[in-house]
Amino acid sequence: MRDKTQSDADRGQAYTLEGFVSAMIVLMAILFAMQSVVIAPTTGGLADRTVQAQLEQEAQDALVLGATADEGENLSTLVRYWNESEGTFHGGVGADEYHYEVANDSEFTEQFALGEILYERYSERGLSYNVELIYQNESGEFVHDVDRPLVKQGQSGAVTASYTVTLYESDNLTAGEEERLRDAHGDGDNDYPIPPATGDPAEGGSEIYNVVEVRVSVW
Repeated sequence: MRDKTQSDADRGQAYTLEGFVSAMIVLMAILFAMQSVVIAPTTGGLADRTVQAQLEQEAQDALVLGATADEGENLSTLVRYWNESEGTFHGGVGADEYHYEVANDSEFTEQFALGEILYERYSERGLSYNVELIYQNESGEFVHDVDRPLVKQGQSGAVTASYTVTLYESDNLTAGEEERLRDAHGDGDNDYPIPPATGDPAEGGSEIYNVVEVRVSVW
């Protein structure tokens, strides 16, 4: 009778231990599954807002680094990188819908810090982005050519970030013949598209040629 009671007790302890181990395995599986979830920009709720905020901050950081890069690679050089003989930003594809393709060997990616950073941060992760230039017209209104941005990969409800670059009357184009901005602008298809926002300083106008917003949209 004593042996049977001891056997029942041992069997009960074994069942208890087996149940505890099983519960631990299930719990570890749940924790592993939760840690393995990939949160994409399309995920709803708070996670969606968090991811979008991260994308926006990355885009803003890319613009700041692009603006403070060495001369020849920075944003100021980029917005003046027009080639009149090609009627596009230098090294552009000359397409009607955009100036630069997104590729690791494009002029935009190889020449400019912004292009390199955007490609490494977004293109290699399967994300898309547009890069637009917004500037003032002769009436002081901010406009942009939505039909032909620097980079266009589509349309989406994206997060955006921007950085403002000031162009001066003393600035020249940074590609082609490198002539004065005011002289390069005109009504022709190949003329520099960003107009002077103020009068000629020789006639009492400002030394500021225009203020250009470089805007990056990511999705």
